[in-house]
Parts: sequence; C-alpha cells; structure tokens
Amino acid sequence: MSWDEIRNLQPDDFFRWPLKTQLGAVAVVALFLGIFFYLFLLKPLNEQYASLQGEEEFLKGQVREKQRLAAHYDEYQQQLKEIERRLRLMLRQLPSQTEIPSLLDDITLAGRSRGLDFELFQPLPEQALEFNAEVPVKIKVLGGYDAMGNFAAAVAAMPRIVTLHDLDIKRVADAGAAATAPAQSGAAGAEVLRLECTAKTYRYLDEAEVKARAQAQKEAKS
Repeated sequence: MSWDEIRNLQPDDFFRWPLKTQLGAVAVVALFLGIFFYLFLLKPLNEQYASLQGEEEFLKGQVREKQRLAAHYDEYQQQLKEIERRLRLMLRQLPSQTEIPSLLDDITLAGRSRGLDFELFQPLPEQALEFNAEVPVKIKVLGGYDAMGNFAAAVAAMPRIVTLHDLDIKRVADAGAAATAPAQSGAAGAEVLRLECTAKTYRYLDEAEVKARAQAQKEAKS
C-alpha cells in the first residue's frame, strides 16, 4: 500500500481497511499503549517495589542487630561492671579536695629533697571538668640537670596523678643564684639551670559538686 493510500484511509472505515493495514494499525496502537502502561503504571510500581525491598532489608538488619545485642546482653553487663570497677580504681588515684594541700606539700618536698631551690610555687585557679577538677600549680626551681630529672621522676612515681606541662629549662644568668643553687644540689661548680613548668593534678568532684555544676549549667542554658 502506497503512502497516498494510507493518507486516504478513514478511521470510520477501519473494518474495510486491508488486513495488513489493520494489523499494522493495531500493532502501533498496542505499542503506544504498552509504552504508556510501562511509563505511567509499571515503572512507578517497580520503583516502589524496589524501595520497599530496600526498607525491608534495612528493618531485617535492625532486627538482626537487636537479636545479636540481646544474645550478648549478659556479656555486656559484665563488661559494664568491669568498666565501672576500673573507673573506681582510677578515681582513687585522684585526691579529694581535702587531700590537695598535702599533695602540694609532697611535690615541694620531692623537689627540695633532691636539691632544688623553689623560686615560685603558685597554685592557680581550678579548672572544672565534667567529672573532676584540674588543679594547676606554676613552678620555678633552680638546680642541676640531674636533680631536675630526679624531681620529674619522683613526681611521676607519686601514688596520686601529677603531670608536668610546658617545661622550659634555661641556664641561670644571675651570678648570685648560680653561686647558691649548685651548693644545695651537692654538685659544686655544676651548671645551674632554671626549670619553669606547670604541675597539674586532678581531684574528683564529690556528688554535691557534680549536682551544683549541673544545676549551674542548666540555669545558664535557660
């Protein structure tokens, strides 16, 4: 059938069309209907199905994770108790508020007994942390290098936690200081050094302090 014949076909005379033309027209209509069905019906359903499958897998994963946690619940409880036990042991290494003065005395004694001369021993304001407080002390001492090393080792070996920060060691330019400090360290003629540092210890906050701090934070936010 020529193109002119196709253009002259009338839709009202569909059943008079040649059989091949009828079949071709039906095939074209069926093709368009299939495309329409896929784009507007089947494809959205497929996408929704894929999304539901992904959600199902996610929920299954959550169920499996909860089952795993439930199966190891007793084990986790034991681990939690062990963590609490270790925390209590660590807290015992932190002095209480009433023990801070004696601890500072111990730091001073550790330096003087090793031949160091204290130029400055200045406790600084406490810095409140979440469960404890940081107690810094500004220190300046004169003495020999070995004496300073022994002092640092003695501080590190204390039963309470004490750490040294911002260490700065310099030669002493003051002739008067240089003449006295070596004699105290027992090493006549040894080079005299000045050590400046900040010693930090930590004390635990008692229950009343923790509550007061939490209340102050709550009032500050409101």
